[in-house]
Amino acid sequence: MKIQFDHQTFSLQQYGGISRYFSVLQRFLQTQDKVEIDRGILVSRNHYLPVDAMPLSPTWGRRLVSRSRTYAFNQRYSRYLVEKNQFDLFHPTYYDAYFLPHLKKPFVLTVHDLTHELFPEFFPQEDPFISYKRQVIEKAAHIIAISDSTKNDLQEVFGVEEQRISVIHHGLYPIAETGETVNSLPQRYILYVGARNGYKNFVRFLKACALVLHQEKDLKVLCAGGGAFNLAERELLLRLKLSDSVRQMEVSDGQLKTLYENAELFVYPSLYEGFGLPLLEAFHNNCPVAVSKSSCFPEVGSDAVCYFEPYAEDDMARAILSVVADQAKQEALRQRGRQRLRHFAVEDCLKKTLDLYKGFANN
Repeated sequence: MKIQFDHQTFSLQQYGGISRYFSVLQRFLQTQDKVEIDRGILVSRNHYLPVDAMPLSPTWGRRLVSRSRTYAFNQRYSRYLVEKNQFDLFHPTYYDAYFLPHLKKPFVLTVHDLTHELFPEFFPQEDPFISYKRQVIEKAAHIIAISDSTKNDLQEVFGVEEQRISVIHHGLYPIAETGETVNSLPQRYILYVGARNGYKNFVRFLKACALVLHQEKDLKVLCAGGGAFNLAERELLLRLKLSDSVRQMEVSDGQLKTLYENAELFVYPSLYEGFGLPLLEAFHNNCPVAVSKSSCFPEVGSDAVCYFEPYAEDDMARAILSVVADQAKQEALRQRGRQRLRHFAVEDCLKKTLDLYKGFANN
């Protein structure tokens, strides 16, 4: 059985949950008897790909192909492989529909979320991926939904038939084996991880933190990743009198592990996610979690997290305070998080995906 992947997520992401998901899946498939894979990529700067993952060495590939040309360069190569149709099943790694006119074999599609469809106000109205995504969802032989929440969204938004969807939850893909030193780490802090745009609800999070930090004077906020604060964010911090209390930092995987391990609380205020891998990362690193009561979060977090209404800054502040001011509650959440993590073994995700592939390859 040969599975053909393509370049998309590895051309788009240097770091990120989707590329990590596909990298772990591909590595697992390479260990299986009678399974062959082709990643469908020539050059990538992705952090999760092994050195021998591409025909071109990373050094030569990066010399020959600039960042701006990487996507188009790899797209031509992926199209060439699709046109050859020398595989049993195709699994594109994102939603570009470039392959539809050339594909003669069935394809499986992983749908991570329907953020663009449910929150169009946060995205460019001329984004071609909005149309591409609909096209590939309609044509896929089968769809992997990463949560029941995503499955329900697929059925409500696109009317996808029940029999065409399998829910396969993500497992924990550890961010690092060991922690690394983080300079000038505050003694007490709340942790925020990742992007801060639009539906991530960062503005309401900051307003809730203003209510909290004006009571807990020695508490700080650390924002890991997402790039430096932009002008609007810096102005908001000034107005909220939080400029000295909120810090943004770019971190390695090992440093992120350290941040989780030492935080009093990880807060995930997003209005919507398809799964929410940072919840599992926090559970794994013994970090208490407060999260929006929306989309997939109750499905993933169950009773192991503290919930708040994402549109209500005072309720978010209430939830944060209820944890940071109560060490017994912090420890209870840590214990529940470790227990909840057992429901999301990465081996289950990988084996279920392989079984799905075999079902199509044997038909």
